Amino acid sequence: MSNHNVIDFSNYETAMLQMNTLITNTLQELWDFMKNPVELADQNSPIQQKIATCWALFLIQIPPLLVLMALLGGLEQLGLWEEDMHSLQKIFEEMEPVLIFFFAVIMAPLFEEIMFRLILRFRSNFLILWSIHIGVTLHLGEKRSLLKIARKVWDKFYGWIFYLMALAFGLMHIMNFEPSLNIYLLAPILVAPQILIGINLGYLRIRFGLIWSILFHAFHNGVLMTIALLTGEI
Repeated sequence: MSNHNVIDFSNYETAMLQMNTLITNTLQELWDFMKNPVELADQNSPIQQKIATCWALFLIQIPPLLVLMALLGGLEQLGLWEEDMHSLQKIFEEMEPVLIFFFAVIMAPLFEEIMFRLILRFRSNFLILWSIHIGVTLHLGEKRSLLKIARKVWDKFYGWIFYLMALAFGLMHIMNFEPSLNIYLLAPILVAPQILIGINLGYLRIRFGLIWSILFHAFHNGVLMTIALLTGEI
């Protein structure tokens, strides 16, 4: 990974050049990771670099998200789905904005990151650790040998694990919609934004740690909730 760090905002032209370099480098690193997801070693990067990388990722995801939103708008114009099918609309109408922000910006990122991103590291994958503990209890082998086998399988199929968790994270959000045949048929498109964001969150979790994926998730939701508040949707 390259060492792109702090942006100097004292000079506008220099800051823009540094920002462009940051975005380009971050995009290249993300793309390299997506082509071959691996469990990266812990990186003790300066906090300024972590913040800068998070900001770059946020900017990088805006264009594809806008394209996906335009696609969803087109499907709505064709009558394939309606905004009213979004069950969160009812929640927004019945809940105070402060509570909406609390659940969307604090509770949801914390719960979802623990559920979908915590297990992206072998040593914190409670499913594997529990399975090994059960294996030892059932006398299927010694803990060390079972760990060695599990680690070998983990490294071999890590790419599949990473993308399956991003897909599961996205598909979970289909519950935000009122159940219907059209919703289920369009599920891959309707939750495509969440799948994309799930990839970025997984990348941050692996590169910088779980706390950074939680913070990024909270910031992303906070921006969406702020826009919804300003536009009168909540």
